[in-house]
Amino acid sequence: MPDPVVLLKKDHREAEAMLKTLAASKPGTRRRSTLDKLDAALRLHMEIEEADVYPLVNRLVGKEEAEEAHIEHDLARDGLAKLHELVDEPGFGAVVAMVTAGIKHHVKEEEHEMFPELKQKLDRADLMALGDEVQQAKKRGRRRQPSAV
Repeated sequence: MPDPVVLLKKDHREAEAMLKTLAASKPGTRRRSTLDKLDAALRLHMEIEEADVYPLVNRLVGKEEAEEAHIEHDLARDGLAKLHELVDEPGFGAVVAMVTAGIKHHVKEEEHEMFPELKQKLDRADLMALGDEVQQAKKRGRRRQPSAV
Protein backbone atom coordinates (compact mmCIF):
# COMPACT_ATOMS: atom_id res chain seq x y z
CA MET A 1 0.00 0.00 0.00
CA PRO A 2 1.56 3.28 -1.09
CA ASP A 3 2.12 6.23 1.21
CA PRO A 4 0.37 9.22 -0.42
CA VAL A 5 2.95 11.66 0.96
CA VAL A 6 5.80 9.70 -0.64
CA LEU A 7 3.97 9.76 -3.99
CA LEU A 8 3.28 13.50 -3.78
CA LYS A 9 6.86 14.29 -2.71
CA LYS A 10 8.12 12.32 -5.73
CA ASP A 11 5.98 14.58 -7.94
CA HIS A 12 7.53 17.61 -6.23
CA ARG A 13 11.08 16.39 -6.98
CA GLU A 14 10.18 15.71 -10.63
CA ALA A 15 8.66 19.19 -11.05
CA GLU A 16 11.71 20.79 -9.46
CA ALA A 17 13.98 18.93 -11.91
CA MET A 18 11.90 20.03 -14.90
CA LEU A 19 11.93 23.64 -13.70
CA LYS A 20 15.71 23.47 -13.37
CA THR A 21 15.92 22.13 -16.94
CA LEU A 22 13.67 24.95 -18.16
CA ALA A 23 15.78 27.57 -16.38
CA ALA A 24 18.84 26.42 -18.32
CA SER A 25 17.03 25.92 -21.63
CA LYS A 26 17.21 27.81 -24.90
CA PRO A 27 14.17 28.55 -27.09
CA GLY A 28 13.15 25.64 -29.26
CA THR A 29 11.60 22.20 -29.45
CA ARG A 30 13.28 20.79 -26.35
CA ARG A 31 12.11 23.72 -24.19
CA ARG A 32 8.54 23.40 -25.48
CA SER A 33 8.58 19.66 -24.87
CA THR A 34 9.86 20.06 -21.31
CA LEU A 35 7.25 22.74 -20.63
CA ASP A 36 4.48 20.48 -21.95
CA LYS A 37 5.68 17.65 -19.66
CA LEU A 38 5.86 20.00 -16.66
CA ASP A 39 2.41 21.39 -17.41
CA ALA A 40 0.82 17.92 -17.65
CA ALA A 41 2.58 16.67 -14.51
CA LEU A 42 1.68 19.71 -12.40
CA ARG A 43 -1.92 19.81 -13.58
CA LEU A 44 -2.45 16.15 -12.69
CA HIS A 45 -0.67 16.61 -9.36
CA MET A 46 -2.77 19.65 -8.47
CA GLU A 47 -5.98 17.92 -9.54
CA ILE A 48 -5.20 14.95 -7.28
CA GLU A 49 -4.33 17.16 -4.32
CA GLU A 50 -7.45 19.28 -4.79
CA ALA A 51 -9.79 16.30 -5.14
CA ASP A 52 -8.35 13.94 -2.53
CA VAL A 53 -5.88 15.66 -0.21
CA TYR A 54 -7.14 19.17 0.40
CA PRO A 55 -10.65 18.13 1.49
CA LEU A 56 -8.95 16.08 4.22
CA VAL A 57 -6.64 18.99 5.04
CA ASN A 58 -9.68 21.26 5.30
CA ARG A 59 -11.37 18.86 7.70
CA LEU A 60 -8.41 17.66 9.77
CA VAL A 61 -5.68 20.31 9.56
CA GLY A 62 -7.46 23.59 8.91
CA LYS A 63 -9.59 25.51 6.47
CA GLU A 64 -6.99 28.28 6.14
CA GLU A 65 -4.26 25.83 5.09
CA ALA A 66 -6.50 24.27 2.45
CA GLU A 67 -7.54 27.67 1.09
CA GLU A 68 -3.93 28.87 0.88
CA ALA A 69 -2.94 25.71 -0.98
CA HIS A 70 -5.75 26.29 -3.52
CA ILE A 71 -4.60 29.89 -4.03
CA GLU A 72 -1.03 28.72 -4.57
CA HIS A 73 -2.27 26.20 -7.16
CA ASP A 74 -4.13 29.00 -8.97
CA LEU A 75 -0.90 31.03 -9.03
CA ALA A 76 0.97 28.02 -10.43
CA ARG A 77 -1.65 27.68 -13.19
CA ASP A 78 -1.24 31.37 -14.01
CA GLY A 79 2.52 30.88 -14.13
CA LEU A 80 2.20 27.88 -16.44
CA ALA A 81 0.02 29.91 -18.78
CA LYS A 82 2.61 32.70 -18.82
CA LEU A 83 5.39 30.18 -19.51
CA HIS A 84 3.47 28.89 -22.54
CA GLU A 85 2.88 32.46 -23.70
CA LEU A 86 6.59 33.34 -23.49
CA VAL A 87 8.13 29.93 -24.28
CA ASP A 88 10.25 31.30 -27.15
CA GLU A 89 10.31 34.94 -26.07
CA PRO A 90 12.46 37.18 -23.89
CA GLY A 91 11.29 37.06 -20.30
CA PHE A 92 10.82 33.31 -20.22
CA GLY A 93 13.66 32.89 -17.72
CA ALA A 94 12.15 35.47 -15.39
CA VAL A 95 8.82 33.64 -15.42
CA VAL A 96 10.59 30.32 -14.75
CA ALA A 97 12.27 31.94 -11.74
CA MET A 98 8.95 33.28 -10.42
CA VAL A 99 7.15 29.96 -10.92
CA THR A 100 10.04 28.10 -9.30
CA ALA A 101 9.98 30.39 -6.25
CA GLY A 102 6.22 29.99 -5.86
CA ILE A 103 6.38 26.22 -6.17
CA LYS A 104 9.31 25.99 -3.72
CA HIS A 105 7.27 27.96 -1.18
CA HIS A 106 4.23 25.76 -1.72
CA VAL A 107 6.22 22.52 -1.52
CA LYS A 108 7.98 23.62 1.66
CA GLU A 109 4.64 24.31 3.38
CA GLU A 110 3.16 21.03 2.22
CA GLU A 111 6.15 18.87 3.10
CA HIS A 112 7.08 20.50 6.42
CA GLU A 113 3.69 21.50 7.79
CA MET A 114 0.58 20.25 5.99
CA PHE A 115 1.54 16.66 5.12
CA PRO A 116 3.08 15.78 8.52
CA GLU A 117 0.02 17.13 10.34
CA LEU A 118 -2.35 15.31 7.98
CA LYS A 119 -0.46 12.02 8.44
CA GLN A 120 -0.60 12.47 12.19
CA LYS A 121 -4.38 12.98 12.16
CA LEU A 122 -5.32 10.24 9.69
CA ASP A 123 -5.58 6.69 10.94
CA ARG A 124 -3.52 4.10 9.08
CA ALA A 125 -6.47 2.71 7.10
CA ASP A 126 -7.50 6.15 5.82
CA LEU A 127 -3.89 7.02 5.00
CA MET A 128 -3.50 3.84 2.98
CA ALA A 129 -6.85 4.42 1.24
CA LEU A 130 -5.64 7.89 0.29
CA GLY A 131 -2.40 6.38 -1.00
CA ASP A 132 -4.33 3.92 -3.15
CA GLU A 133 -6.49 6.73 -4.56
CA VAL A 134 -3.46 8.91 -5.35
CA GLN A 135 -1.68 6.00 -7.01
CA GLN A 136 -4.72 5.05 -9.10
CA ALA A 137 -5.31 8.65 -10.17
CA LYS A 138 -1.69 8.93 -11.27
CA LYS A 139 -1.98 5.69 -13.28
CA ARG A 140 -5.17 6.90 -14.97
CA GLY A 141 -3.57 10.23 -15.73
CA ARG A 142 -6.77 11.99 -14.79
CA ARG A 143 -9.34 12.05 -12.07
CA ARG A 144 -12.67 10.27 -11.93
CA GLN A 145 -14.18 11.31 -8.66
CA PRO A 146 -12.96 12.44 -5.24
CA SER A 147 -12.11 9.89 -2.63
CA ALA A 148 -14.71 9.06 0.02
CA VAL A 149 -12.05 9.09 2.78
